[in-house]
Amino acid sequence: SSGNVLFYMDLVRNLKTDQPIYGLQAPGLNGEREPLTTLPELAAYYIKAIKTIQQSGPYYLVGFCVAGFLAFEIAQQLSREGETIALLGMIETQSPKVYKFINDHLAAESLGYDIYNAIGFAEELTATSGKKLSLSPQELDGLKLEEQLEYILEQAKNHNILPSEVGVQHMQDLYRLYHATAQAACNYEARPYVGSINLFNASQPSVEIDIDEKLGWEDWVNGKIEAYKITGDHHSIMREPDVGFLAEKLALCLQQV
Repeated sequence: SSGNVLFYMDLVRNLKTDQPIYGLQAPGLNGEREPLTTLPELAAYYIKAIKTIQQSGPYYLVGFCVAGFLAFEIAQQLSREGETIALLGMIETQSPKVYKFINDHLAAESLGYDIYNAIGFAEELTATSGKKLSLSPQELDGLKLEEQLEYILEQAKNHNILPSEVGVQHMQDLYRLYHATAQAACNYEARPYVGSINLFNASQPSVEIDIDEKLGWEDWVNGKIEAYKITGDHHSIMREPDVGFLAEKLALCLQQV
């Protein structure tokens, strides 16, 4: 949900491929414009960017968490245009129904969605650094949004996760994007996809629920679903050393298409 392509740098380094890899930075990341608020809008925006580099398929699409939904929607729109999707990979991306169930569960544990979103934002914000900022719901309870962001910023600086020059305005811009993307994911009405998908799931799930490795995607995917278990948790599989296992599985998928 952070929209920052730097989050993928460890994965790209570990892939060790000669194939060009392009990252798509979220519009509104630096406060230069209002964030887009639906996944179909975001997908259309990204497709325009993709086609400035590659006019036609085959396309190889990969996304982490909410960006997995984006990769799925991009694949949908490109497929409707008659383009070929050679690979659609989703890292730690549950089906829309399961995603909503998990978010509702975690929000209830976090004293509501406002605090849950703030804690999620703090985790995403610091994940790029490879360090984890752990906040309890009680620390943020009773604070207004601006006060929550100020507290998160203070804690991140105290733990040497964010540089001292980062200000509250920048935090507000980042949160606006994070919240818009998270809402877009919760409101996403996915349609059945004619192709196949590859799922890369952390061995340590965020929530223990009774569901198989396909994470509910069989209701939205007409093609084959391949699922791979990656050692680590939701964020660690994108960081050293666990990202090496992810890169190995993703490289294998790329070789097979």
